[in-house]
Parts: sequence; C-alpha cells; structure tokens
Amino acid sequence: MKLDLSFNPKTTRQMRKPFIAFYILIGLICFSSCVPQKKVMLLQDNPEIKNQANADQLLKTFDLKQPVYTLQPGDVLSLKVQSTTKSEYNFLGAGTVTAGGDPILEGYTLDAEGNMVLPVVGKVNLKGLSLPDARLKVTEALQPYLKEPTVNMRLLTFRYTIVGEVGGQGQYTTYQDNINLLEAIANAGGFGPYSNRGSIKLIRYENGQAKLYKFSLLDDNVLALSNFYLKPNDTIVIDPLPAKYFRENVIANVGLTLSLFTTLLLLGDRYLF
Repeated sequence: MKLDLSFNPKTTRQMRKPFIAFYILIGLICFSSCVPQKKVMLLQDNPEIKNQANADQLLKTFDLKQPVYTLQPGDVLSLKVQSTTKSEYNFLGAGTVTAGGDPILEGYTLDAEGNMVLPVVGKVNLKGLSLPDARLKVTEALQPYLKEPTVNMRLLTFRYTIVGEVGGQGQYTTYQDNINLLEAIANAGGFGPYSNRGSIKLIRYENGQAKLYKFSLLDDNVLALSNFYLKPNDTIVIDPLPAKYFRENVIANVGLTLSLFTTLLLLGDRYLF
C-alpha cells in the first residue's frame, strides 16, 4: 500500500475552515462580553464626548429639588436634650439611646395623632412638621421645665431598600432626611461591574399605592429631578447590562463549547462540511 504524500491545496483549504470558524466563535464571545465605556460613565453631558473637562471649569449648575420630609404618625425619633439645669433635674439629659441598645426600640414613636409623649411635659404634636420645626416646638415645650434647653433630634425610621447590580443588596437605615440616589447606592457598596446606569427603577409607596419611576444616571440632568432624593421606604432596582447574560450563559459554558468543537474537528472534514 502506497501513501499519497503529495500536497493538495484544496484539502488544505478545507482543513483550515474549521479553525477559521473556531477563531470567529472566540471573537464573537469576547466581543459580546465587552461593556462599552459610555454604558458605565455617570453624569454624561454628551455620551459621545471624547475630551475630558477641565477640573476647574464649571460645567453646569442645577437647581436642586430637595424635598422636605414632614413627620408622620409611626415615625420614631431619637431625642437628646442639653440644658444648664443641673443634671439630676434634667429628665431628658441622658437621651433615648443607651450603649448597645436598639435605637428604634428606645426612640420616641409618634402616636396615631402624631404626638411625641414626653415625661413630665406630656404630649407634643409634631405631625406635618419638618425636623427643624419639630426641634423648635419641642424646645418651646421644654422651656417651662428646663433652663436654656438645646434639643437634638433625629429620624430613626428612614429606611430604603436596594436590589440588583450593586455591591451589597439589602435594606439600609440612614439618619439623613435628605439622602440622594447616588449616596444610597454608595452606601450599598456602589455599582457592580454589570450595572445598567441607564436603567434605574424607583418604587415608592404612597397612600396605599406602589408608584414606579424609571430614569437614567447617564444623563446629568437627573440631578435636577425631585426623585433624585429618596423618601422613607423607597426601593431602588438596578438592572443588569445585557453583557451579564453573555457572561453567565455563554462564557460560563465556553469550556463545554470548545470541547464539543474539538470533538467535531477530530471527526474529520467530511462530517463538518
């Protein structure tokens, strides 16, 4: 039996086809998993801009629509009072929170009418007041009992929830009454590598309804939106980029794909083409 070792250009071209297809497949997988820079850069004035701005140059000015939170029945407040009255007679001087205690359990809960019930003083109605106005009203209520009282009060029940593509999903509590969306996301560990900054959902619960809002952090005009600031019990949902699907469903199975492809190559050109 005589082997034919002669060079056959046609056979060589046929053998190259599987390898060309192989490299095309790898290229498509790598390309599909890439995340364009414009999909992750925040607060863009022009998504196609190529040159960075001068750090000392004022780009824009926005009029902030900061909502003023007004106290409602069921809110829990911390309360600490300082006074020139001797400490043994300052019945509120120690504050409402002890070391290691739960601030919510040890705070003052506004009753169904919005009253804060204080020892000695009695009821002080705070419903519908902002925190600065509530501090002033409590101060006035304490003046007949304490000398030069100074009131420090915080809202303890400002909670919000973040789910989706962030560093740490969960429910968070803040002692700010004017926290904005970027601050809330930062508290949750920041954006994940596949966060869709252009698809942010906000769920707000008001008057027995769940209201859904959607906006983009790729647009710097979001700073001027009223919903840029959160309200208690808001839920933020960060959607994933399409690239995450390819990463988890294509690249994760690339080993299996390559094994199958190699097996097909070994079967010979006759079965592939």
